[in-house]
Amino acid sequence: MVRFTALLMVLVLAASALAGAQSTGTPTLVIKRAGSRAIERAPEANFTGDVRVERLYDAIDPSHASGGFVTFAPGARTAWHSHPGGQILLVTAGTGRVQLWDQAIQEIGPGDVVTIPAWTKHWHGASPRASMTHLGITEQRDGTAVQWMEKVSDEQYNGVLSSPQQQPHTPAQAVQAEQTAPASNRQQGTTRPSGELQPRIAPGLATLTDDVLYGDVWTRPELSPRDRSLVTVSVLIATGRTAQLAGHLGRALTNGVKPSEASGVLAHLAIYCGWPSAVSALEVYDQVYKARTVDTASLGAVSPRLPAPGSEAERARATRAELEAVAPKFVQLTNDVVFDDLWRRPDLSARDRSLVTIAALAAMGDDDQLDVYLRRGVESGLTRAQIAEALTHLGFYAGWPKATTALAAVTKTLGK
Repeated sequence: MVRFTALLMVLVLAASALAGAQSTGTPTLVIKRAGSRAIERAPEANFTGDVRVERLYDAIDPSHASGGFVTFAPGARTAWHSHPGGQILLVTAGTGRVQLWDQAIQEIGPGDVVTIPAWTKHWHGASPRASMTHLGITEQRDGTAVQWMEKVSDEQYNGVLSSPQQQPHTPAQAVQAEQTAPASNRQQGTTRPSGELQPRIAPGLATLTDDVLYGDVWTRPELSPRDRSLVTVSVLIATGRTAQLAGHLGRALTNGVKPSEASGVLAHLAIYCGWPSAVSALEVYDQVYKARTVDTASLGAVSPRLPAPGSEAERARATRAELEAVAPKFVQLTNDVVFDDLWRRPDLSARDRSLVTIAALAAMGDDDQLDVYLRRGVESGLTRAQIAEALTHLGFYAGWPKATTALAAVTKTLGK
């Protein structure tokens, strides 16, 4: 009965997708008979264990949705992955498991419908002792349906299981449950942010990482996870700490930063942090993009430029007045390349460029340059509270002295 319901759901979605299509010539009826569809083994690179896929339908323009049945043998599961357009799972048989990154594992069974938000890192599969079949409906964005990541380890798969009675019903409840749970309970989760080395070598550092940085700061609602990722990636590029960049760039993509935006950050910081800092991060970007099968050909798409802010004419005039007599070429590059080209590129909004610039300048200790960008940030839509929270977050990645000095500049420019 559940499988019939799933098939009916597929038909309804497929019919609605085709309803808006404009036919050319004589319409053609396509029927894929039961038993005629190929059942393929899922690729080992992206799955663990025996997994079989029965593709029901592919995305047909103007629809961006595709669907299929996936059957997992006991213990089998996907790798960690995310979907740019999100995904819906309808369990038709057996018992399964699903988990979002940094959250408890949830058990699912026949009739359960699981909605996975866009760009959210997760995995799903069968329970250890029972197989599971689900219908998966996946939305594409810019031609990409899924971005694959690392495999789910046995330790992660066998982590803490949340019962239905213990599951929070809203995101706010989920955050509250995480923040109020004893530290010992959070450390029993499938993946501790501190990893394996910190608890063994520096347990005090591991406690700060798990309970303060990720258990508190990253979950604070004053700044979105996406914005926190922009700040973190900017700091790591600005300070040349590429060893930590791969994980945080991946986290940024999971948190909703688009690949075009992430690449825009790199180009932007070449100007503000210097070419060596940006070029040093290229290989890390390449590795992350390849792991997530990012279509790099789409990164060069040309779009209309953004409008200049209202304060731009005054800024250009002030720059000429201060520096033109000494360095006329520098003034020309500043006005024509930095502000009339870079700041008007559409791969980053003016708000995001302001956030990235403030984070990079603070991380490098260039606080005497912050005034103009703090004002520009507010003009572009950043609030004083968001800027203060971004610099609080930055303290963990650039150091407390840098954050303290930058916050003093905020007080001087924007007031208390």
